[in-house]
Amino acid sequence: MSQPLAVGAAGPAGDLVTIRFSAGRLLALSAYWLAINYLWQGMGALILPRLIVGTVPSAHRGTALAVLSVAGAAVAILVQPMAGALSDRIRIRWGRRKPLMLLGTLADLVCLLAVATAGSYAALIIPYCALQVSSNTAEGAYQGLLPDQVPQHERGRAAGYYGLAVFVGTALGFLLTGQLISVGHLALALGSAGLVLVLALAVTLWLVPDSPAHEPLPSRQAALLGIFSFRFRANPDFTWLLISRLLALMGITGLTDFALLFIKSHFFPGGGGALADHASGSTSVLLAVVVTCAIVITLPAGKLSQRIGRVRVVRAAAWLGAAGTLLLIPASSLLWVYGVGIVIGAAFGMLLSVDWALVTDLVPPSEAGRYMGISNLATAGSGILATAIGGPLLDLGNRLHPNAGFPMLFVFLALALLSGGWLVGRVGVPATGLRVA
Repeated sequence: MSQPLAVGAAGPAGDLVTIRFSAGRLLALSAYWLAINYLWQGMGALILPRLIVGTVPSAHRGTALAVLSVAGAAVAILVQPMAGALSDRIRIRWGRRKPLMLLGTLADLVCLLAVATAGSYAALIIPYCALQVSSNTAEGAYQGLLPDQVPQHERGRAAGYYGLAVFVGTALGFLLTGQLISVGHLALALGSAGLVLVLALAVTLWLVPDSPAHEPLPSRQAALLGIFSFRFRANPDFTWLLISRLLALMGITGLTDFALLFIKSHFFPGGGGALADHASGSTSVLLAVVVTCAIVITLPAGKLSQRIGRVRVVRAAAWLGAAGTLLLIPASSLLWVYGVGIVIGAAFGMLLSVDWALVTDLVPPSEAGRYMGISNLATAGSGILATAIGGPLLDLGNRLHPNAGFPMLFVFLALALLSGGWLVGRVGVPATGLRVA
């Protein structure tokens, strides 16, 4: 049985009180991550590509996916820091993070219904962007809970639970969404995401402490102007981390976003809904392999990062991911692709859990919501760059020679991972009081 985690939170009068978090409470703190990833990993890797396969000619699918993904990610980049900064200011007794989480989740349900009833590619754009607004409103506030609750020296352990929730949510999203789509139940797949969001929200509202803002706050005008203000010289470590994170996540995001199109092109060529559904099912198996490996490694990676340092683990993860990406180029069978998925999954698990702990190490406690929102510039920006560059690159390569686009795409994604692993070495990590062996 794990030892409880001591954390600080503000009491009703704004005084700091001690709360003991068991392993169960840490799981509750991470529950909403499970729901977010159930929604967005299934959406990005399976639902959007499937909608595009059904509505866009094959010669333009890479660009079509790029346009939709870039539009959504641009909305996320704007909304999440604003929601985080707003939650930093909320002073009601219920807390500062939970009100926006509730509002955003309820709006998610409306937007998911609109996506499910969209009848064409053009009709999908507005509800998809609205879903980005609502989801990132909830996520921007939610991201402040861990820095609020968990002391710095325990964030490696807490990030392990975070990574576990991320990958369990991703695995469930890939498997259930993929299987539902493969038998023609796209609307039911979207409905399942809404149900998971509601259940995770209930766990967070019931079991996770929250408190109103009690730090001195700037005026509303100053806060609004400061949401996106960021000076490189004043925050060099955080800035280098954002750049490194942008590049590394661009490699991982690109792999998941283009997985279905890759499998459809190489192993299920031709038209027809049946082939597209089979490709969706095979993609869900691949992504399940990736996420299962990530789940296995995420907790050990979090613990290892507390011994040898987070930077070393993030660098190893990025470079391992680059190697796996290049191994997809000679793939001639689904079995080979699934085997490469084991390598990529290990890299994914190490990267996402430990990199996020590194972000929380560098976040100022009084502006946790805003800074965690700013960190989404790298998360959402990685999706923008992966699809904005990768989509047209894929279509260009395929115009030059049949199926030449994917090797070009994989080399691009591998270079992004290599660069991210190199640049993370510029990040200086504050001392946590732990011995590094």
